[in-house]
Amino acid sequence: NRRLPTSARLKRPMGCAVAAYNAAMMDLTARLDLGDLHLRTLLPDDTALVVEATRHEQAPALWGPRPAGRYSVNDASTALQQWDPARGKQASYGVLRADRLVAALGLMLDRPHSAELAYWVRPEERRCGIGLRSVRALTAWAHQGGGLGRLWLEIEPGNTASLALARRAGYQLEQRLARHCRSWLADDPDRDQWHDCLVFAHTLQALHER
Repeated sequence: NRRLPTSARLKRPMGCAVAAYNAAMMDLTARLDLGDLHLRTLLPDDTALVVEATRHEQAPALWGPRPAGRYSVNDASTALQQWDPARGKQASYGVLRADRLVAALGLMLDRPHSAELAYWVRPEERRCGIGLRSVRALTAWAHQGGGLGRLWLEIEPGNTASLALARRAGYQLEQRLARHCRSWLADDPDRDQWHDCLVFAHTLQALHER
């Protein structure tokens, strides 16, 4: 139930023209009712939510490879500033039960009308279907309300839970990228371990065909 975004594994600079397009054309602000849960865009003043949600985490959460574990106030503040939707590059979304953050998702725009989607569920809420419900909801919103024609996930081949979630959410396998993703066992990329990733995609056409 945890999958780091590409930006946490392999940096891909976004061209100035694409960034300018995104800032001008994309509204990454969402607020969705999921019944007992609600999903909304996380903003820089949501630091306390992230600190509380990661207090039992022992691995990286949604927002990047560091820290691997609980977030301090400074960690959370830095992460949410980097994921501020006003920057026009990426946004994170909180899934809340009342005022408690139970999961988070991210959209990272890589070109006009296309974005990578990533998700994370807090440890004590895993295996309860929250990840699947959230991915389905944000996928539908991103296509219909966010104007994104293509969404994609990157998944380690051995991550059977994420593979099953992707397929149940309607994502289709596109390709396998050899030695594409970092394991983040070392800060130096030349000393790190790299592994294959599977790319699953979901298109607006597929949503209409469901």
